[in-house]
Amino acid sequence: MKLTPLDIQQQQFRTGIVGFDKKEVDAFLDLLSADVEELIRQNNTLREEVKRKEQELEEHRERERTLKETMITATRITEDIKQNARKEAEIVIAAAETQAEQIIQNAHTRLVRIMEDIDELRRQKAQFEGSLSSILSTHQKLLEAMTEREHRTEADMVSLLKRRRAETGGARSDEDMNKPDDPRFSRTGR
Repeated sequence: MKLTPLDIQQQQFRTGIVGFDKKEVDAFLDLLSADVEELIRQNNTLREEVKRKEQELEEHRERERTLKETMITATRITEDIKQNARKEAEIVIAAAETQAEQIIQNAHTRLVRIMEDIDELRRQKAQFEGSLSSILSTHQKLLEAMTEREHRTEADMVSLLKRRRAETGGARSDEDMNKPDDPRFSRTGR
């Protein structure tokens, strides 16, 4: 039988000549002792369980703190990685833009050089055409002068032959006089 605080308060002992009934008081005390012993055991068990639960709770709180710190650290690292990635991207973009500008500048410089080369080649072509035209004109004049001289030489030879024959007394017709005897003076070489 389990005793309640009310049972303990309402417990009455019979009184005997000398006082309370000793057997009844001893029985009640035995019963009370057993219940108190059981209560102490339960209380100790509960205290140990509370202690274990508090330790578990503390471990869970420690894990929670560790997880929070880990999450904060991970968030910082993630932000750092993002920041570094942004900086690296900006550096790469800046380098690419610089390289693109350099390529464009080089292409522009090369274009200017090519245009200058084209202008120089045009100038040289015009100069060459002028020189060639001058040379051709000079050769044409030389050819004309040589042809004219050849005609004059032929005419001079014919006239010289006519004079010599006239001096020597040989009479040839004018047609024969136009045909020189020497084939070297003939235009056709016959």
